Amino acid sequence: MFLFITSLRHPTNCHSYERVGHLLENTLRSVCNQSSDCFKVLVVCNQIPDINVNQCVEFLEVDFPAPSSLNQPQTGMAAIRIDRGSKYMAGLIYARRYQPAFVMFFDADDYISNRIVEHVDSQPDRCGWYIDRGYRYQFGDTQLSHLSDFHHHCGTGIIYPYSTLDIPAKLTEKPTILSIQAHTEEKYLKNILGSHRAAVGFHQSRGYIFKPLPFTGAIWVLGNGENHSGSCGNPGDIPITEEISAEFAFEPALPCE
Repeated sequence: MFLFITSLRHPTNCHSYERVGHLLENTLRSVCNQSSDCFKVLVVCNQIPDINVNQCVEFLEVDFPAPSSLNQPQTGMAAIRIDRGSKYMAGLIYARRYQPAFVMFFDADDYISNRIVEHVDSQPDRCGWYIDRGYRYQFGDTQLSHLSDFHHHCGTGIIYPYSTLDIPAKLTEKPTILSIQAHTEEKYLKNILGSHRAAVGFHQSRGYIFKPLPFTGAIWVLGNGENHSGSCGNPGDIPITEEISAEFAFEPALPCE
């Protein structure tokens, strides 16, 4: 089975948790649009948002403290990485009950191709995958732009064989953040689970094979008002065709106020 995992920021560290939920609802519609139904989706969060979701989506509530006292998304990368890495670890531990063959982490405001699960399940070598080609989308724009080396830029970009991930055997379901930090190497928690730039190189250095996904795999969304980076993209030059809309369950959004 294929498992998608995402995390939501602490309600303290956003402009509007209601808006965070709305963005997640659109993203989950995209993730659950897979051409194969052999998958589940896990959302790790401090508070379950009031949204409509597909039956394949499950929420895991954790009682982790806010990583920053700032009442905004831009809290600094250190706070983001430790919160995200800890929530992903909690998700990986919870995922033992499903015995997934593959795990893909995704950001809760991006969109993914509906071909991913079917493609991975059809491959005999069972290696890992990374998204080399993707789209970038500036919130409120009417077009996309191409982005190469996608997995270096966006957290929605890597598919792991579950067996390659370092999951401490001593941790049980719903661990505290202190127990996660006590049993997980800090660099792994922050730079591999909590980030994405070095993740493929790290696993390849340990002898695991990762291949580029042979098609455009995801849409990285910028400028929606809740991005932790606060960054915006350039105007796009690729029309959003009916084929793109169908594959990613994606429609252009109105600019955020």
